Amino acid sequence: MAEKSIRFGINDDKGYRSSTWKCWSRSNVGKNDVYLACRSLGCAFKASLHQSGYWHVAYSNNFFEKKVESSEKIEKGRFIEKWFKPKEIAPGITLAYRIVTPSSSVNVPYDKSNFKRIHWISNANTGKATEISILISKPSTQISNWPGKNSMNTKLVATMILDNNEVVWIVYREIDMLKLPNLNTDPKYFKGKSKKDLICDNLRILIFGKEIDGSRVFYDCALEINNGDMSKG
Repeated sequence: MAEKSIRFGINDDKGYRSSTWKCWSRSNVGKNDVYLACRSLGCAFKASLHQSGYWHVAYSNNFFEKKVESSEKIEKGRFIEKWFKPKEIAPGITLAYRIVTPSSSVNVPYDKSNFKRIHWISNANTGKATEISILISKPSTQISNWPGKNSMNTKLVATMILDNNEVVWIVYREIDMLKLPNLNTDPKYFKGKSKKDLICDNLRILIFGKEIDGSRVFYDCALEINNGDMSKG
């Protein structure tokens, strides 16, 4: 099935990267749905931004059947979260999703030659974070440069034109990092995983959040285990 896609991630000049992401839409199917997934997780789940306005984050069918415990299936099913398309932040422009990555979370060593077709974003300054925004504009919306260029000092990553001529914009900017609380809770594990799997290098965590404007956010953080408590970098 034909598709249009944008792959992106954050890196630095020392040979480290963050998680990598894919934003895509299927072509010639009569629908203009947009999807977002963390490639570093093997696309175990994705955000589905349907043209109908019914949006959700859900496990992939294969991952759900093979890796999610039965008790979790009964409690929540395949869907992690559901919501309605948020109101426009400006005439004809919808802020669909954010990805926030602290500068300290760009800590995975990698070989750039193994990551082809990736739009790389330079890491934020120490103590700051990179906020990546996925926006969708209507065909009739006139945008001279890209959303937030002047008002928010954003920089453009890439664009994707859907079959109905809506435009998906991926932009980013440097922001102050919010203080996220420690995760003082007992984690639940997927099938085949246990506490011993938390003892490894470059452990990462994705935190789901909701913004006051109705958009959703992934916090892509490094995870540290300190005396049994989990904290985020």
